[in-house]
Amino acid sequence: MTRLSVLLPVYNAAPYLTESLNSLLAQTRPADQIVIVNDGSTDHSLDLLQQFMRREPRIQIIDQKNQGVSVARNRGLALCEGDFVALMDADDICHPNRFSVQLETMQRKRLDLCGSWMRTFGNKNRELRYPCGDAELKWNILYLGRTLPNPTVMMRRQAVGITRYREDLHFAEDFGFFLELLMKNPQIRMGNIPKTLLHYRTHTGQASKNLKDQNQRNIITLFNDQLPSANIDATLSQLAEHFTVWQNKTPLTALQLKSYLPFMQVVSGWLLQHTGDRRLSAQHWKALAKIHSSQGEESFQLILDAAGSDQPLSWRLMEKLRSFLD
Repeated sequence: MTRLSVLLPVYNAAPYLTESLNSLLAQTRPADQIVIVNDGSTDHSLDLLQQFMRREPRIQIIDQKNQGVSVARNRGLALCEGDFVALMDADDICHPNRFSVQLETMQRKRLDLCGSWMRTFGNKNRELRYPCGDAELKWNILYLGRTLPNPTVMMRRQAVGITRYREDLHFAEDFGFFLELLMKNPQIRMGNIPKTLLHYRTHTGQASKNLKDQNQRNIITLFNDQLPSANIDATLSQLAEHFTVWQNKTPLTALQLKSYLPFMQVVSGWLLQHTGDRRLSAQHWKALAKIHSSQGEESFQLILDAAGSDQPLSWRLMEKLRSFLD
């Protein structure tokens, strides 16, 4: 029988816990184990958790001093016994069919990691849609696009193995987790379900606000640490240029492009080897050219030359026309 564990880190989430836990306990496909790590909460979160545990034997509580969400997740992961592990944050709400839909999809499509769309509520109310296909998600991980929203993810425990969240980072640790899984095993299968299966609470206390500089530093650190395992070499300046282009959508100078383009060629070649998707390769070269559309002919020619056989069809036709006219 397939067993399902849920991992829930908690830190000062008392105002939201009852609603969150009730959504877990109301699943049409019940979890077999609910591992909750109380990360040194100073409000009455622990009291609420213990009340739930007294009437629900599937709940297992680990109480630790405050050490950060990555430590809490890692400690919980070590205790999860299910074939599949569902992630969640303590202030979010699951759709009643979340687990049943994700399990069915993962088994049918043989996915190792499976997220979903989600709807924000609280300060903002909107649906967040994410790419769904395996190849696009892998390209987006390395090119800093939308990937797997961590609180919606269900994962096959065997595929995760001993990989854990980075405990020395206080931002982008979820990105680092998925990046490491991909670098270790390029054949890992990912997907998002094009349905809203989680309601994601937005409020002023969230850690992801106003940390732009730290985000850049952490992502560069993660790339610098993980890319060598895939035999991808990069200088820190190339990684900074990569972030500038793909996260900030800011063009590079022609001199910077000459430094950066060899790195993009290697990354795109690695992704092409492991996904076989030339369409996505062409899309990224086209996007790079669009970002640099104001930089003049020299920059465009540098990108055109670097793209080589992965040039979009429209570029190849344009080159043929230029040759004909010349």
